[in-house]
Amino acid sequence: MFERIVVPLDGSRLSAQALPYAVEIGKRFDSEVILVRVISPSGLTIMPQTTGMEGTVATDIIAQEARMKDVDNAAHAKRYLMNWVQSLKAQDVKASYQVTAGTPAKSIMELVVAQQVSLIVMMSHGRGRFKRAMMGSVADAVLRGSSVPVLIVRPKDGGNK
Repeated sequence: MFERIVVPLDGSRLSAQALPYAVEIGKRFDSEVILVRVISPSGLTIMPQTTGMEGTVATDIIAQEARMKDVDNAAHAKRYLMNWVQSLKAQDVKASYQVTAGTPAKSIMELVVAQQVSLIVMMSHGRGRFKRAMMGSVADAVLRGSSVPVLIVRPKDGGNK
């Protein structure tokens, strides 16, 4: 029934609270659990104020530092997910991971289509309607835009950690 389950993780302890639910479902249906971390690329737009060699060199240095930060963020995300994958495999769960760059909700939904996922398991950060309206909510956007079932797990303590 659920061949592939996606679990979005943002690096917080709260997001990792979705894992026991995905593990239980994964064991019952012999599913692959795919952990995903969406990182936001720095995407700096640089408009030099000066012209000439000095402005060009400064722009190049800033752009290179932004790329290095993106590489560091991706490497950190991969290590984080690899540790969770090892933990899941130790529990006899088929597991893999994917790090992608972009907007979280959109990237998650694109991954669901590309990997032919049959279920998304994720945490709600427990925000109320007002905060969600002001700040947006990845869980809310995924729930509304997903083409597959979404299991939203509410935090036991009300969230916001």
